[in-house]
Amino acid sequence: MLIADWLPSFIDRAFIRDAAVSLIFISVLLLVRALVRRAILSRRDMSAELKRRWLVTLRNVALVVFVLAMALIWANEIETLAVSLVAIAAAIVLATKEMILCGMGSIYRSSSNAFSVGDRIEISGLRGLVIDTNLLCTTLHESSQVQTHKGTVGRAVTFPNSLLLSQPLFNETALGQYVIQTVHVSIDRQTDWQHAETLLLASANAIVADYADDLKHHARQLERSYAVETPTLEPRLRMSLEDREDISLHLQLPAPLGQRATIEQRILRELLTGLYGTPEKTDVKS
Repeated sequence: MLIADWLPSFIDRAFIRDAAVSLIFISVLLLVRALVRRAILSRRDMSAELKRRWLVTLRNVALVVFVLAMALIWANEIETLAVSLVAIAAAIVLATKEMILCGMGSIYRSSSNAFSVGDRIEISGLRGLVIDTNLLCTTLHESSQVQTHKGTVGRAVTFPNSLLLSQPLFNETALGQYVIQTVHVSIDRQTDWQHAETLLLASANAIVADYADDLKHHARQLERSYAVETPTLEPRLRMSLEDREDISLHLQLPAPLGQRATIEQRILRELLTGLYGTPEKTDVKS
């Protein structure tokens, strides 16, 4: 009966064969190395320095031969191990794909300085103040600005940092605490649009006058820090006739972040009061 028949079934015969071949090879290699080393040391016609060089060369050659032989002997096992490692690595990557993307998004945010805590941003339909950020996610305090067909606002919203790799991000505070706010108003074509235009511009000019000095200082800082041409600091109004029954008025004015909703409501109320006397009786759509 062969020795392999005595081995447990879970031990592969190929493994035993490769191990036996390895032991034989290592024994032969050590024997040859020892014989060559003894031969070098016994040479009387060689200087001590030359002997040391030969001994170092012998050691290095023996090491290279050992590594190559082991790679050839265990080639099948090494290939199997490599395939297993690749499969394990692929499984790990698939299982942690989202976490890896979140980590990459965090690296992108830090390297590009896209935003930081305290900035007001908008991404993938989410808008708010950044109150926390870490390696995996970012938390916003949802903007309280009134939006059509939207209920509760002012909530804490957390989104994964992987969105930064696939969605455009708008940083409203990247250039300071003022933005150009647009108030959209639609009035019936029978309404006196010239009077509505006058009311909107008068209301906007009165609002901007409250922070005009700070706004001019902010504009000068932008020009010095970012070398950008700041937009006009005065309110302006555009009209469009896209609807057959209404006239659309688009009022643009610089507004401080955090006060845009208040300013918009003030303008709308003053417009309604000026046109109709009371806000309840109105054909105005905003």
